[in-house]
Amino acid sequence: MQSFIWRCKHMGVKITIIGAGSLIFTPNILADLTKSNVLAGSNVCLMDIDEKRLNLMTKLADRIMREEKSDIAVNATTDRAEALRNADYVIISISVGTDVERFDVEIPKKYGLYASVGDTTGPQGFARALRHIPVMVDIAKDIERICPSAFVLNVTNPMTALCTAMLKTSKINLIGLCVGIYIAKNFIARLLNLDSETISVIAGGINHFTWIKEIFIRGEDVYPKFHEVWENAKKSYSRLEMLEKFRGHYISLLLYDKFGLFPSPSDSHIAEFLPYFIREDKAYGSIYGLTLYPQGTIYDPKWREQAWSRLVEWATGTAPLDELFARTFTEETLVIRVLESLSSKRNDFYEAVNIPNMGSIPDIPSNAVVEVPGVVGNIGVKPVQVGSLPKSITQLLRQQLTHIDLTVDAALTGDSKLALQALLMHPSIPNLEVAENILNDLIRYESKYLPQFKD
Repeated sequence: MQSFIWRCKHMGVKITIIGAGSLIFTPNILADLTKSNVLAGSNVCLMDIDEKRLNLMTKLADRIMREEKSDIAVNATTDRAEALRNADYVIISISVGTDVERFDVEIPKKYGLYASVGDTTGPQGFARALRHIPVMVDIAKDIERICPSAFVLNVTNPMTALCTAMLKTSKINLIGLCVGIYIAKNFIARLLNLDSETISVIAGGINHFTWIKEIFIRGEDVYPKFHEVWENAKKSYSRLEMLEKFRGHYISLLLYDKFGLFPSPSDSHIAEFLPYFIREDKAYGSIYGLTLYPQGTIYDPKWREQAWSRLVEWATGTAPLDELFARTFTEETLVIRVLESLSSKRNDFYEAVNIPNMGSIPDIPSNAVVEVPGVVGNIGVKPVQVGSLPKSITQLLRQQLTHIDLTVDAALTGDSKLALQALLMHPSIPNLEVAENILNDLIRYESKYLPQFKD
């Protein structure tokens, strides 16, 4: 397809977005880019295999840059190699097999295994990983060949599995980014009746399953205050009242009671790592306030229809862009901040980056991809020491990391025995027969995206 260029006053860095047809990510990041002084004059390349979406996103980019009087240059292509050429930064936001992704959830559901989000762990996240890993690895190898010095920012789920696969097969400079920790921080701030901007935390774990070790306000430890407020709530409210008051974090508070640390980001993700919250005897999570996939997720067809309609209106100029610029802190905001840190070499602290452990959490393998605080900037990206976690939590993390490692190996080799072992390592799987049935059904119904498993 043809490219367009919008006023470029001076040459800046080149930012390539792989999967630029994303209905939410790309509009948001284009809007956020126009507000960045550090990234002014950048060259943004939008790349996607869906030419229809890419054309629409190009029109939207044209409108955003024109109305904001931005000097950011934007071009678009369906050619990945062209997009990566001379890239300083590569952002990956892809979705593989949207036409079959419902089977990720529907097949396990047939065997009594339900999901609240379905994109990270359990047989649902496992299926998504099998589809995405080969594509992500191909992208990583292209980056290694075409722009090896580029920093790569991944926002695609399942985060830990995909980052693990890319780092296992290439030497790219990779950072995985997620706003989950900020969701937990916002809840903590609400619980303590504070501004979330005043709170800082130290947390460690894996994406969508981290545990907050420390909570500070201007250097003061406020975990005791957090504990006091929760203890008072248990005395003051009924279970139903607490369920409503703490909706979205009620399970997390129950886990805080049992493990001594508060988990992040929120119940919908946490419960999938600890599936005893979503079993039949718990009304599939409803007694804890959980809703089931796709309700409340970006995978809901109704949500996608609305997002597409809104995108068309923005791109064609039939709706104002106010909503696009009215957002507060989102994943795209985080990506822009990290790009600014890398570009300005400021060495900024971030409360959550997904990178190799390198000793940040003792008793977790050094090369395992973890979500921990990190410093980003002139030094690249380096983890901050989290320290030891309770043995129980460490064991939960190690089990998940083994499940992920086996999933990656299975996706790369097409070894169905490894795939079965990966499923059996997950605590949601009740028996061997269920694991075998799920795997066989996934390979059958998602076969066009799983060619590595064909005999």
